[in-house]
Amino acid sequence: MKNGRCTPGRVMGMAFAFLCMLFGMMLTDAKAPVAPGAENTAAPAQIVSEGGERIQSGCAVTQTMGFSRCGHSVSRRIEAPAEIIGMDFAGAKEYYALWQMENFSRDQMEMQREIDLFCPMHKVLTANNAGEIMLTQNQYGDGMAVLTTYEKTLKDFDEETQEALRRGLGFDSREEAEGWLQLH
Repeated sequence: MKNGRCTPGRVMGMAFAFLCMLFGMMLTDAKAPVAPGAENTAAPAQIVSEGGERIQSGCAVTQTMGFSRCGHSVSRRIEAPAEIIGMDFAGAKEYYALWQMENFSRDQMEMQREIDLFCPMHKVLTANNAGEIMLTQNQYGDGMAVLTTYEKTLKDFDEETQEALRRGLGFDSREEAEGWLQLH
């Protein structure tokens, strides 16, 4: 916030980000992506344990996504999906291959993942492969949704600004992003 002002756009943006985080925490049936070939087709009782605990029904899974572009993080807590009940640490680590396991017990798992994006609190000006300038927002955790496409294209900017737009420029609100776009 500049000069301590809290504009309606910022309030709406913060409220939207908060709702996105709440929605993510309510996803009790969420399933983590599984790497190709890493699907577990064995019954839980057949998973080889290395002397460790096995995941029980009702196990709490806390996933923390760190967003390297803005330094923010978002955590969500879900119940372990049915297909991992009975797995040991090695099985759970394979199932959640995109995540780094921080804590593992039969009734609680904690994991984190660093993502090279802005978090849901930001609006991001960027360019697509065709050079169109777009306003995007992280609505999925690991992917950006297009909110608006503008008439300006990359060729309307100098090389340094083009590179910055290819990488993405984060703003606190749509108004700030559009204000920047008008000035450049």
